[in-house]
Amino acid sequence: MTEERKKIMNSHPIEASRRIAREARRRIELVAAHMPGGRERLKAVEGSETDRIVVISDTHFGDPFDVLTSNHLVEALVECLEGLGDIDELILLGDVFDFWKAPIDEAMTRSKRFMSALYMLNNVGRMVYIPGNHDHYVFRLYYQEQIINRLRAGELDQPELNMPLTTDCPTMDALRPKGARVPLVAVYPIYQVSVRGRQALLTHGQLLGFFERALWAPGRSRVSSLVLKKSESLGLEDMEIFISPFYEMLTLSALVPGVPNGGYRVYRMLSRTGKALGLQGAARESASRGTTIEENVAEIEALLDYLCDEKPDYFVYGHTHRAGILALPLSGTIAINTGCWLADGVPYNAKNIVLEITDEARLIRVNA
Repeated sequence: MTEERKKIMNSHPIEASRRIAREARRRIELVAAHMPGGRERLKAVEGSETDRIVVISDTHFGDPFDVLTSNHLVEALVECLEGLGDIDELILLGDVFDFWKAPIDEAMTRSKRFMSALYMLNNVGRMVYIPGNHDHYVFRLYYQEQIINRLRAGELDQPELNMPLTTDCPTMDALRPKGARVPLVAVYPIYQVSVRGRQALLTHGQLLGFFERALWAPGRSRVSSLVLKKSESLGLEDMEIFISPFYEMLTLSALVPGVPNGGYRVYRMLSRTGKALGLQGAARESASRGTTIEENVAEIEALLDYLCDEKPDYFVYGHTHRAGILALPLSGTIAINTGCWLADGVPYNAKNIVLEITDEARLIRVNA
């Protein structure tokens, strides 16, 4: 056990850790009971060996409460990043844009100051962009282009539902300033990188929703039963097949006048549908909105058990907008949530957060 993990474990009450571990074991057993054909083992895209990575997530450009449209805050962020020294990879961990709240052109325009500043940094080796759920359309554009290319070549087989490390990311190319110094690659849905010999697994976090208790519990597994009829085991592609139509509908709804400003009317409709299908409990509008790492442990442990023979040292995600660090009780992995960059509805200590991983992991709050 590393000194870093001991320090993090000692910061949490023993009884709370035991309770969390019990629930995590129950969730793993619950999922395994519905998947007699076995689990999908991780084929994450692997990056090169690094000494330092920095992670930013959930900037949500296009949301009325996005904050990185401010000159002062962008300058403060740049000063923070430059002060960290050489950064091998600056990872944008999803929901960079909020295509559910604003049309694509508007959301991207609001990000120009931020993206230009990142592209011009002198101390960053490259940027790695991993789309989330609110900017999932970036992946769909890539995927649709692969389909079109195959059809033009006379091929009917569909490509795999993932995005390998690629420099072909038209969304970000449109934001690249002249004289940009930092190259950018995109990948979806999972990225793995070694930081000073320790493995870090990064994903935006929406995949955790497939390990919610409501989806797999006895009598509430209608959706999982539909998935398992396709095959005897659940795969990442099955997850993608189920989430894509919801995300596409929400993205397209942002083009309809009045819908984005109407308080997520379409999202609530989809949420009610999800509850009817057993995807989420009646008490929640979103299964993971506003949850802490402590509340996400069972899902994280179930995801890692499902994907990884060898558990990573770090599991990094965003999505829930609640920054924190926790040593997981079963896998031993250090789970880290990167918070968000929104002005409303988020605790002070969960927003404007940068994660640095080098010898240790630390969350840094940026103040303008």
